[in-house]
Amino acid sequence: MAFFRGLSADTKILFGALLLIALLSGLTVLTMSPPDAPPLSIRSDNADGAMVLYRWLQRSGYPVQELLSLEQQLASVNVLFVLDPIVGYSDADIQLIRDWVRKGNTLVVAGSPFTVNDLLESYQVSLVSGFMETDALAASTLTLLHPPFERAAVEAGYRVRTKRPDAVPHLFISNHPVLVSLAEGEGVVWVSGVPVPFTNRGIQDEGNAKIIANLLKNMPSNAAIGFDEAAHGYGEKVALDFNGWLFATPPGWGILLGVTITMIYLALRGRHFGRPIPLPDDRLHRESGEYIRAIARLFRRSGQRAEMLKHYEGQLRRRLSERYALDPNLEPNEIIKAVIYHNPALDEADLRRLLTGLRRGNVSESELVRTVMDVDLFLKQIQ
Repeated sequence: MAFFRGLSADTKILFGALLLIALLSGLTVLTMSPPDAPPLSIRSDNADGAMVLYRWLQRSGYPVQELLSLEQQLASVNVLFVLDPIVGYSDADIQLIRDWVRKGNTLVVAGSPFTVNDLLESYQVSLVSGFMETDALAASTLTLLHPPFERAAVEAGYRVRTKRPDAVPHLFISNHPVLVSLAEGEGVVWVSGVPVPFTNRGIQDEGNAKIIANLLKNMPSNAAIGFDEAAHGYGEKVALDFNGWLFATPPGWGILLGVTITMIYLALRGRHFGRPIPLPDDRLHRESGEYIRAIARLFRRSGQRAEMLKHYEGQLRRRLSERYALDPNLEPNEIIKAVIYHNPALDEADLRRLLTGLRRGNVSESELVRTVMDVDLFLKQIQ
């Protein structure tokens, strides 16, 4: 408690704000309603969800299921839809899906470069960042024929990039492919840079429905279709990575808000870069007497009176050397003879007593003061 009492008022406010954020984050986790399903999830009935696609395929006669564990359920389906995942795939899952495709199954991948490129890398294909906007997709090749495709509203998409010579482009935006199919073993991989056809809003367009029908054209009517919902955060073994937890959960938001408040506090309380500007009071020059008194107090506190006498002896020798052109390092008797020779009016006994007093080793404070005063009077006589 003594530590907190010693803190400044601003620091106490900062600690209080961080504690309040932590409490609010905890309460939010306990009281919040279940979050909305992510985009292109078959559990979402929002405009960007895929629930309508799920129901439409069911009513078309296909056995449809959501996959919550690829390891346990992938072998039971013939078609796998991977739609804009929010959880990354492990190397083991990527290899599992690739082996499954090579056995004669169909993989449909749609989303953005940030969510699907890790999965697509093993097929030597990827989506390129940067939206390409368009009013509608029009048929530019005679490949989507079951049923015949003419036009669909997709609004925007990502370009599909691959160097595989066997890649077949089906739809383009500004001469860039946005829907490509590739053979992988005995199976097929469809890569779509336009996720809109799979959404609840997009599938209501007849052209988008035809696109999806063409993806399934070679599948029998009883082919089992699966949607990877584990990639949308569902399933027992699926957990968000650190970035997903930090940016998509209330505790993570609380940490980000706490860090932001701390940075703002440090920025406001810290000193700006550059040379500090002194305050007006700091710019006032001290009087010379203040320095003299300060030095005198330091001398007095030190108690080294013999050293002080040596200091004044040195001053006396320098003044005599300047006045009479003497060597300041001469013995006391030699200095006395030289000074009296140049100035016979001086009292030889007084000078001898003064030099002897300055070379004493143990003096009281009063004797020190008296000797220093005698030195000062003598120096005034020889000016």
